[in-house]
Amino acid sequence: MLEYPRSGELRAPIKAWSAGQFPASQRYDAWASALSQYFLPWSITSRSQQTCEAAVRQYDFGGCKLIHCNSDPLSGIRTIGDIGRTDGHFFNVLYVVSGVEYLRFHDRDVTLRAGEYVLWDSQRRIEFTLLEPLEKLTFMVPASLMRSLMPNAEDYVGVALSCNQGIGGLFANHLRALGHALWNMHEHDAAQIVNPTLDLLARALTSAPCRKRPNMRHATLRRLREYIVENLADPNLTPTRIAAANHVSVRYLHMLFGEINSTVSDWIRAQRLERCRSDLSNVQLDHQTITEIAYKWGFADSGNFGKVFRKAYGQAPRAYRQTRRQRAPA
Repeated sequence: MLEYPRSGELRAPIKAWSAGQFPASQRYDAWASALSQYFLPWSITSRSQQTCEAAVRQYDFGGCKLIHCNSDPLSGIRTIGDIGRTDGHFFNVLYVVSGVEYLRFHDRDVTLRAGEYVLWDSQRRIEFTLLEPLEKLTFMVPASLMRSLMPNAEDYVGVALSCNQGIGGLFANHLRALGHALWNMHEHDAAQIVNPTLDLLARALTSAPCRKRPNMRHATLRRLREYIVENLADPNLTPTRIAAANHVSVRYLHMLFGEINSTVSDWIRAQRLERCRSDLSNVQLDHQTITEIAYKWGFADSGNFGKVFRKAYGQAPRAYRQTRRQRAPA
């Protein structure tokens, strides 16, 4: 079992709950309530027990969440009402550390054993059953962020992957390592992990079989995004240049990005801003000025960079950097 930090050691991005803080007769009902607070709304379907052992902790980083959970036997379902009460849309990676979890999706049953993981969608029906104590990790990703990497992410929902399968195994090992290390990391360090984690997740999912293979448009969009990321530092990265380099028309380029509810320019700007934000959070890059960081990632005007950064993150770049330094370890 992974060790929990003592309550006095909890940092700002960490929340934790344990059934041990309740009288034995109240633990089951308390856990049923806490489950919805940490894992989105659920309706518990198993009978109340005289006692229950359970604990959960959550780390928020870069808009995503990592949740570590231990639970005694339990079962539940996300009903239409639960889905309607959910604030936001998420894709969630469920990784079993020990035990077995039985899942029922809208069109398939999945038995998830230790070392295996599966993607589930917060807007689709799902049931779970635990017949024995379970330890698991859940990586929650906002759907907008997930679809910026994988427009057809829903095609991989319910497809179980193993830690023994190629790139999928690398992601499983990475997630398990996060489950050990993240709780002792500070926010500015954890922020550096988000993009590599999401990239590895996307590669793991696309390397595995799914019910519906990506169509030509999805494959082309993925190639275009990869090209953009590789050339973010170029301030002259325009739709015309992107289209020409990838042998598609500008009109088709705009159509593909429209399918993920974005424009080409907005997607480029978001990628550049995220990398600037990551650099501003990194104490090892304190020798670089804000202007140097902006130029490094393709912004041609430092004044405009400051405006779009403030709009995206609610703070000016300098204030954002100072805030992260104040939270950093002494």
